[in-house]
Amino acid sequence: MDAADNLITAAEGMRIQSDSLGVIAQNLANVSTAGFRSREAAFSGFGRELEASVALSAAQGPLRHTGVPTDFALSGPGFFAVAAPSGVRYTRDGRMSVDASGYLADARGNRVLGSLGPVAFPRGAHVAEDGRIVVSGAVRDRLRIVAFPKSCEPEADGLLRAPAGCTGQRAAATVHAGYLEDSGVDAIAQMTAIIAAERSYEANEKVVAQTDERLRRLVTDLPVLHS
Repeated sequence: MDAADNLITAAEGMRIQSDSLGVIAQNLANVSTAGFRSREAAFSGFGRELEASVALSAAQGPLRHTGVPTDFALSGPGFFAVAAPSGVRYTRDGRMSVDASGYLADARGNRVLGSLGPVAFPRGAHVAEDGRIVVSGAVRDRLRIVAFPKSCEPEADGLLRAPAGCTGQRAAATVHAGYLEDSGVDAIAQMTAIIAAERSYEANEKVVAQTDERLRRLVTDLPVLHS
C-alpha cells in the first residue's frame, strides 16, 4: 500500500470514528429521555465509497410506573404516530397530555394520531391495552401504532421518520397506561464504546502523521541525495 492509500484509509478511519463518537454523544445525551432507542452507527462500502448511516437498536427500555393517566408505554415493536409540522412522524416517547382543544398531544405539542385522525380525548377517556380509546364504555378511536420492516430514520427533533420506501403496518404492541418506557441507552456500554472509538481515532491519526513525515522526507531529502 503506497503513501496515498495509507492517507486515504487512515482519513476514512478517522471520519468513521468521528461519526461514531457523534452517535455515542447523542445516546448519552438521551440516557434519561423516555422511549429513546439507542442509535447505532453503521457503515457500508470501502475507501472513498464508504457511507455512514444510523440505525435504531431493537432493545426496549424498561417500563416505569408513573400513575399519570396520559403516560403510555409500548411493550413490543411499534411506534406512536404523531402529526408533526413536517408530516407524520413516529416516537416511543409516551409522555402525553390533553391540549386546549381536547386532543391528545405528545411532549412536543404534536397531536397523537389514531385510526380516525388526531385523537380526541374527552374527560373520562382511557386507553385499553390494544390501543382503543374508550369513553363511557364505548370505543371512540384507536391509537395508530405502527411497525416497519426496516429501521426508522432519526430526525434532529428526536422524532423518527418512516424508512424510505417502507409502508408501516399496525403493530401488535401492548399499550400500558400510567407507565413510561425509559431510555434504552446502556450508559456503561456507551462509555466503553467512547474509549474504543477514541483509541481507534488516535491510531489512524498516528498513521497520518507517520505517512506525512515519510512524504516530507521524500520531498526534502531526496533532492539533497541526488544533488
